[in-house]
Amino acid sequence: MKKKDKKSKTSKEFDPDLLREYMMGATNPGFSNKFEMREEVVDLHLEKTSMGSKIPAQDALFHQLEEFEKMLDKAIAAGKLELRVVHGLGKGKLKEEIHKILDKHPQVKTYNSDYSIRFGYGSTLISFY
Repeated sequence: MKKKDKKSKTSKEFDPDLLREYMMGATNPGFSNKFEMREEVVDLHLEKTSMGSKIPAQDALFHQLEEFEKMLDKAIAAGKLELRVVHGLGKGKLKEEIHKILDKHPQVKTYNSDYSIRFGYGSTLISFY
């Protein structure tokens, strides 16, 4: 009987990147369902939404909130850590309604409307659990 050579079993190449991913807490670094660390941005200006500028002015707020809730759910389902919502300045009605929704949402950790270099004061950054 021949003895099996132990070196032949462990002769795989050492992959330092794979080891680093495991050490950083990844349970399966090769798994493709990873969330992206980049910030997701949703622009709620009417011309940027799926309906475009075709909707009447009195329905605009309803449509923008519907679009916001849809994108909020998508971001949570995709495992995003943050979502930036661009609501613009205007009279502040859209921002106020978005903040009411965020106050009640169980997956929202924090949100703030501080100044953003890219969007000024017309956006809200949302962080999820």
